[in-house]
Order: sequence, then structure tokens, then C-alpha cells
Amino acid sequence: MNILLSHGSPNDVHRQAVESLCLRVKQALGDEIQAAFLGDALPQGAKVVPLFLTQGQHLEKDVPAMAEASGVQLIAGPAGFPAAMAEMALEMAVAQRQKQRAVMFALYRLNVAEALMAELYERSKKFPLPAIAALHGQCDVASVLRLWQAEDIKDVLIQPVLLFPGHSMDALAAVAKSSGLEVRIGPVLSEHPGFAAWLAGRFRESA
Repeated sequence: MNILLSHGSPNDVHRQAVESLCLRVKQALGDEIQAAFLGDALPQGAKVVPLFLTQGQHLEKDVPAMAEASGVQLIAGPAGFPAAMAEMALEMAVAQRQKQRAVMFALYRLNVAEALMAELYERSKKFPLPAIAALHGQCDVASVLRLWQAEDIKDVLIQPVLLFPGHSMDALAAVAKSSGLEVRIGPVLSEHPGFAAWLAGRFRESA
């Protein structure tokens, strides 16, 4: 059994996006894929790819505890490949960008995302006015937008470095709307055309 393990959310849009991703990975892999969420009982002996972007408490404590309790095989997911995730974020930003000089990569939180930030920083240099900001904590999205507004920047592209839609994307949209700027928000990483195939490759490499 192959499983994609996500954080989980009471938001129906989030759950539907995870289930949709499972269908796409199934097509790419040619084998069954199921969704699971933190706190679920995992099938004995399953192969599990955790869907987390950064090395936080869930990936360092919660997921290993679930794996030990169920005897599953953990396979490194997005958090173990910051360069690949940053490259996908860049590709989505390039595809979404129109005339915007200011391009922001928006993460959930920065203090556990050092490796991903470093990869994004190198790639963001291709834009005239790049920024990396967070929805929560220091260097937040709202502060960067206020700074750009003070510099008389009108148009902004925000590329979310988030895996799924849900509460975080709703919060990002609310911040963008209240900024007074013309803000375009790109899609989440799970909508990248190569993301499902990349996950399928993770399962294949573990065989």
C-alpha cells in the first residue's frame, strides 16, 4: 500500500486537494495511492511519503511516532528535497508572472525553512524585486507589501510556497486584498504539472 500523509485540516478544500493529488499520483505510478492524515492509523507495512515542506515538529516527532506504531516504511518527501521544491516554485512564478517587477515567495513560517529559503533565494535573483516572506512570524507578507507600497510599487506577484489550498491560502488572499496593491497570487505547489510525477518517482525509487 502506498500512502501520502498530510497534515490534515478541517478545511474541505484542503482535504479535496489531497485526495485529488492521490488520483494524479496513482495515474503517474500505475498503482494504488491512499491519503492519510496526522493521527490516522496507518496500514501495517505501507510505504508512506509525508507531505511536508519543512522540517518541523510534525516531521521530526509526529510522523516517526506514527511510523513506529504502524511498522510502515517512511520515504523522504518534499521536505527532504528543498532544491526540487524551490525549482517548482520558480517555474510556477515564471508561468504566472505578467508585468510584475516585485515577486514574493510566501512560506508558512521561516524559522524551520532554512534549506528551502536558501534555495528560493538563489532562484529569486532572476526577478527585479524579489522577496521571501512568511504568513506567520518574522518577515511577514503584510510587512513586505507595506514596504513595497511605500516604494510606490503597484503590481505584485505572490507565489505561495505551500502544498495545498485551505486556511493558509485564504489568509494570504486576505492579506493581499487589504494591502491596497494589485496582487496576483499563484497556485500552490501541488498544482505544479510535475508534482504528481515527482511523488510517483519517490515511491518507485523506494522499491
